[in-house]
Amino acid sequence: MPTNRQIADALDRLADMMELDGANVYKIIAHRKAAHRIAESNFSIEELAREDRLTELPDIGEKIAAKVRAMVETGTLAELDDYERRYPPQLVELQQLQGVGPRTVRKVWEALGVSTLDEMEQAAADGSIAALPGMGGKTAANITRAIEHLRARGGRIPLGEVLPTAEEMVAALSGLPEAEQVTLAGSLRRMKETVKDIDIVATAGRPEKLSEAFCKLPAVEETVAAGPTRCSIRTYTGLQADLRVVPPKSYSNLLQHFTGSKEHNIALRELAISKGLKVSEYDVENSRTGKVHECADEAEVYGLLGLDYIPPELREDNGELEAAAAGKLPLLVEEKDMRGDLHVHSEWSDGRASIREMAEAARERGLEYIVISDHSQSLAVARGLTPERLAQQLEEVARVNTELGDFHVFTGMEVDIKADGKLDLPDEDLEQLDFVTVSIHSGFNQEREQIMERLTAAMEKPFVRCIGHPTGRLINRRDPYEIDIEGVIEAAARTGTALEINSHYWRLDLCDIHARAAREAGVTLAINSDAHGPEDVGVLQLGVATARRGWVEAGNVLNTLPLGELRRRLSLPKKAAG
Repeated sequence: MPTNRQIADALDRLADMMELDGANVYKIIAHRKAAHRIAESNFSIEELAREDRLTELPDIGEKIAAKVRAMVETGTLAELDDYERRYPPQLVELQQLQGVGPRTVRKVWEALGVSTLDEMEQAAADGSIAALPGMGGKTAANITRAIEHLRARGGRIPLGEVLPTAEEMVAALSGLPEAEQVTLAGSLRRMKETVKDIDIVATAGRPEKLSEAFCKLPAVEETVAAGPTRCSIRTYTGLQADLRVVPPKSYSNLLQHFTGSKEHNIALRELAISKGLKVSEYDVENSRTGKVHECADEAEVYGLLGLDYIPPELREDNGELEAAAAGKLPLLVEEKDMRGDLHVHSEWSDGRASIREMAEAARERGLEYIVISDHSQSLAVARGLTPERLAQQLEEVARVNTELGDFHVFTGMEVDIKADGKLDLPDEDLEQLDFVTVSIHSGFNQEREQIMERLTAAMEKPFVRCIGHPTGRLINRRDPYEIDIEGVIEAAARTGTALEINSHYWRLDLCDIHARAAREAGVTLAINSDAHGPEDVGVLQLGVATARRGWVEAGNVLNTLPLGELRRRLSLPKKAAG
């Protein structure tokens, strides 16, 4: 029977084929949402289909549920099979190339018979693509560069696709009577934006019982290897997860070792040697006397080397050892520091709930305020707001604020910076808003100079408070557009414009490296959800993790301010406020 991952992949592939065929964009989006929902489900979709309960899941309507049920029963998706008889299946891979849309893929295939990545690369190199009407040498060069980027991505999976499963596993194991300590390790614990698998380190009164329970978790589809202290399984989402159960005396050293990174651990071992010590996954040993230190916690591991405790997110050998030795590690921002969400969509554009429902969901998560940031008019697919509809929305925001009382909704908009550099609504409409975020949603293939002119001109506007998802990347899906990130940071610092860390797991944009550079330049950051439904508003975990990896402190983040202080800040000209 098909696994969750196979069902999700089939729906995603069907959406790709629909795109190639020129199908309705809303139909394509519906299939992609359904695929995402199924891919992240840590229970058997097959069983749900057989019980005729698929429509209980968000984003699964009856038509898509019928397709999934048919796939469970037959092992195939008839509509996908039909498309793959009409188009070579390999064309889907070509659609993953940044800047190479389905129309280009289809045009090259129809004209040259190109259907594989190797064939596309050859056609770009030998001039065949450049010779096609409407293409040219620049298009061929862009295709070559996109192929290089695609091949460099490797087999890593976005953090947000893995973390929910991993956290559910840890929670389930921690609740067992056999468990003593259970902790994520590896790149997941460091909260890297992409990971390969799940690593869990644990101690237990009866290790064999914990290992047995691990292999029987609801998310487990297959046991790869099983033993009393080491197990490996594969989940319904296609992930490999490994459990290591160790004696309590080895736990802290092993956790530090398996958290990594490799580069951090090498640097730590070199520091230890310089101090006459030896650090291993079992203990810290004095090389001269042979005395062994079995550490009670990770802080003791670092303390024996004369270092302050280094949070997992910083363990990348990027200066953290030197900072820890000097007592200069940052006091990293935490989720509990967040007071609001400055990028929230409602049903006025492409969101799935009313303004009041989004506000109530944020309040339930302990936030004090949100900014309604629906799209502007040029994004027709998102039902972007015209000036007339914006005026109507402002009236609704006023009503909601009157009704809620103890929670505040700021007026705002996510305004498109159009390909010609102009903002999507007149200044007189935008100047009346509390908080304007501007973003690029088109013209991704423009030259760097054009992209920079668009962003810089927008930041010069006194009412533009923030740049949304500044580089435009989608992890494993779309590379950043051509951008001078140092120039963006300089312009943000000069104009007092905040830069967003978008918490959506496909984005995490700014990335950790750029967030650190922005912090060091004195730029204010905003950690936002980009929520389109109540279930996502105020969900800032991954954005906060990215900020922590970027050495960001609470004082660097705009929406850690209490409501009253943010009101005061927004009442001032943005450079003075910054």
